[in-house]
Amino acid sequence: MTQLLVFREHLQKFYQKYTSFLNLLFRFIIGFIAFSSVNQMIGYNTAFNRISVELLLAAGSMLMSGSVLLFFTAVFSIVHIFYVSKILALVIAVIFLIFYFGYVKFVPKHAYIIFAVPIAIPFHMVYGIPIVAGLIMTPAAVVPISFGVGIYYLLQAVKSVVSVSNDTSINLYQAVLQQFLSCREMYVMLVVFSLVTIIVYILRNREWDFSFEIAIVAGAVSNTILFLVINYLFNIDIKMFPFLAGTLGSAVVAWLVQFMRLALNYAGVENLQFEDEEYYYYVRAVPKMNVAAPSKRVKRINARHFSEHMPGVKEEKNEL
Repeated sequence: MTQLLVFREHLQKFYQKYTSFLNLLFRFIIGFIAFSSVNQMIGYNTAFNRISVELLLAAGSMLMSGSVLLFFTAVFSIVHIFYVSKILALVIAVIFLIFYFGYVKFVPKHAYIIFAVPIAIPFHMVYGIPIVAGLIMTPAAVVPISFGVGIYYLLQAVKSVVSVSNDTSINLYQAVLQQFLSCREMYVMLVVFSLVTIIVYILRNREWDFSFEIAIVAGAVSNTILFLVINYLFNIDIKMFPFLAGTLGSAVVAWLVQFMRLALNYAGVENLQFEDEEYYYYVRAVPKMNVAAPSKRVKRINARHFSEHMPGVKEEKNEL
């Protein structure tokens, strides 16, 4: 644990020292992953489905806020769909606008959650997002999580229908909407992630020792139970090993995020009582765990200084 605390201290100092550069790098990485994911999923326009375009757009992402990057990623997706069907592109644009205005209205500062969900789903690490959101946010995090889930399955519907369909544009957009609105897996994920976010949020606000850790475990367990029960009742196609491994890995990632953000020493808890003119207070104070990073000091030894303090060595040298 001490080594983890020292590493955490080094990491925090490193981030504080290079905050501007690391923030730009983070935006570049998010932008590159977002645009490359769109190209891999629906990269129909060969003029834009190139690594050079992805790098150029990612470089531009360094100067964008999360909201602006989200908007341009949506436009990039629509450009690809327009190459296949103009009517389908118009329908998808309307849906994206509904999502975008809902995001701007309710959670304008959480664009990166919307990015994280579609990126994490193929790797089965998406189960950690509602846990982390419940730890550091409010239940309003359900909104960007839901938008992220909806965007992923909407683009999956486009990919699935376009790859097998030779119909007209009108039939194409109808098929996409039908598949999107009838996707049971999407609805299951929306319900489960909403419940997990709320459960974690409620538990981490309890006045218990290790409330954050309890919330993480409860979130992972409730996520597993809910998905397994729904899979049994509605026969949702869940690949068991990737699901369980992803849930476990997500819980570990959530714990690391919480540890890096806030580590508490429950052995030093103090219960305080005091009053003022209007209230009598009961306060539970939990100290943070902080370990000063060890500093290396190199002491240089002068040869003359060494010989003066070691007369035997000097005499031996003279004898030689």
